[in-house]
Amino acid sequence: MNESTQSNRTGAGDAAQPGFEPYQLGNLTLPNRFVMGSMHLGLEGAAGVAERMAAFYARRFKGGVGLIVTGGIGVSAIARGSNTFFDIQNPEHAAELREMNALLKSKYGIRLKNADGDAKAGDGDTDDGGEQGGSGQVAMCAQLFHAGRYAFYRDCVAPSAIRSPINRFTPRALSEEECWQTVRDFGAAAKLAIETGFGAVEIMASEGYLINQFCSPVTNQRDDHFGGDAERRMNMALEVLKAVRANVPAGFPVIVRMSGIDLIPDSSTFEEVCKLAAALRDSGATALNIGIGWHESRVPTISQLVPRGAWAKIAGRIKRATPGIPIIASNRVNEETTMRSIFENEEADIISMARPFLADAMIINKIKSDEAHRVNTCIACNQACLDHGVVEKIASCIVNPEAVNELEYEELAGAEKKRVLVIGSGPGGLEAARVAAARGHEVILLERADRLGGQLNLAAEIPGKFEFRETIRYFEHELRALGVHVRLKHHCDLNLLEELDPDAVIFATGVRPREIDLPGLDSIASGTYVDYLTGKFQPGRKVAVLGGGGIGIDVAHKLTHAGESTIQSYFDRYNVESYTDTVIREQDSGPKVAVFKRTGKPGAGLGPTTIWALKQELAANGVEFHHGLNYKAATADGLQIEKKNGESYDYDCDSVLLCIGQVSENTLARQYHSRHPEKQIFVIGGARDARGVDAKRAFLEGNQAACAIGVSDGQAGTGTIPAAGAALAGAPTA
Repeated sequence: MNESTQSNRTGAGDAAQPGFEPYQLGNLTLPNRFVMGSMHLGLEGAAGVAERMAAFYARRFKGGVGLIVTGGIGVSAIARGSNTFFDIQNPEHAAELREMNALLKSKYGIRLKNADGDAKAGDGDTDDGGEQGGSGQVAMCAQLFHAGRYAFYRDCVAPSAIRSPINRFTPRALSEEECWQTVRDFGAAAKLAIETGFGAVEIMASEGYLINQFCSPVTNQRDDHFGGDAERRMNMALEVLKAVRANVPAGFPVIVRMSGIDLIPDSSTFEEVCKLAAALRDSGATALNIGIGWHESRVPTISQLVPRGAWAKIAGRIKRATPGIPIIASNRVNEETTMRSIFENEEADIISMARPFLADAMIINKIKSDEAHRVNTCIACNQACLDHGVVEKIASCIVNPEAVNELEYEELAGAEKKRVLVIGSGPGGLEAARVAAARGHEVILLERADRLGGQLNLAAEIPGKFEFRETIRYFEHELRALGVHVRLKHHCDLNLLEELDPDAVIFATGVRPREIDLPGLDSIASGTYVDYLTGKFQPGRKVAVLGGGGIGIDVAHKLTHAGESTIQSYFDRYNVESYTDTVIREQDSGPKVAVFKRTGKPGAGLGPTTIWALKQELAANGVEFHHGLNYKAATADGLQIEKKNGESYDYDCDSVLLCIGQVSENTLARQYHSRHPEKQIFVIGGARDARGVDAKRAFLEGNQAACAIGVSDGQAGTGTIPAAGAALAGAPTA
């Protein structure tokens, strides 16, 4: 049995900042109790990516984290989830990982702890204001991975030949000998992890991957050493742990990421989960990282719908039931108050975060130095991270476009100082002002409203999207720290532009709601989404939402959702505490709401990792969806609708909400360009193109435009930062 978690704390620490004291994890003395959890970057499995991965991980080490877990590394060729995974037994892949770890040391000065070394944190390069880990040791941790039936290959394998609902391929059931070969593959992978420079390993036994599949009666219908009853269903996890332990030195950290709750009906009970946790502890696991849910689960686990810190409650239950081993909590932990609560409530010994390190590499050091107000908070949107992973694109971050592009930004050409004017403070304008100021320009930001944020203020009114307020808070403090001259309640016109006479202008002037010519609309209460979200229009009890894109879906959610969820209300809604009957429950939504979309499916274009959950919420609230139609007229009693087949019907309602798209606000940009074709002028975000505009594109284009200012034509395209497509007057794009 491991030593008690209390003995793992190697120093008293600062009582006002729980989590920042050194912590002993096997033979590794971490500088604090924070871990960067496993997350695919979309680079894995490709050749020549070691330097780019090293640049990404180095920034996070310099931001204060002591242990970083890689994305899943296949323990064999068949273990890979797709082509965007490494296979550590492939010599070329192993060489890429070895080079990555070597570059962390040689190029970035990260003194990694591994099986042969005893490097201290804080040694070497500490630029960017970061203190590498602080007092303690830092290490890369290889996650040893087998996808099982989640692999997107025709020859995928599993405990039993039962197809996953999220994979079109039916897996082949492993023979008992193949099960033992899988165990040996994990052992061999652990040995290779040490040889390639890793200082810890994590066994992936959660999220519905192979080992988790062996643990569940839903996916394991075997009758041999590896299945048949709850005891034998644990054997794959235990045999893998033993094989890994046999291939690493004594004291070498071996973490097991085990499922704390599958969120699959009729899967493992809480008692079975705790029995596995105890068996893993007694078989030599250094720590248990509590994973939550399977990828096919119909309960959201990491999206904006989930309250902060919700799943630490599950980790806490396992911690209380399984003394004597460190417990790691993860999922929807993104800010200081939640972290503090988890530690103070003794729900975990260590906190693992992944996406928050995409949003802000320096999050740990900022909180430690009492600068939490300057943290660029993860908003749990999934748009540039998990949604990219689903389609095998390289990950990044909606609020930090530089994430996973660190190497390209390191190679950006310097800029000649310019006087820059940014008009509009939505996502694109905020990011443009930040980047331009950080690159040494004198920046003025004009906003016609009395507060920063633009469309972000509207988005923050949607249930779950309150996180956008954190984004606004971040930019308020960051722009102040960078010396940006912010002028609120300033309406910009040609006269003001001529008076300010900037060298470069970035127009982030956004969009306005599209108008509709619908006969009879004045006979019924109606308003735009802007009217509703700003409190100028209050819909009635039976509402027709015209437009079923992202805005229409969001508005329907707000209409039928009573405020922000608490952890308890969320658990009640999804019956989480049943453990084995976790499904969404229908509830009285208040207003009766119907969403109408002329063409395509409602919500088309929204992210694949979130749209299913949002539409499920709306369906449970009784929201109706109508599509494939035209709007004929409005009356005092409702709408007249014509279907594509020519049939007509009436929909009774007392109010109409218009969410039928947007129109670009770019007249001023075109007028100014016609006067000053010689200047660098950029139009970004919705002002450039209102079709399908979202915050991801706006942030990215703001960043790119700012990077192009003061750079000559020949230098503007350095690195691989994609073009914004937003420049006017022949100015270089970023």
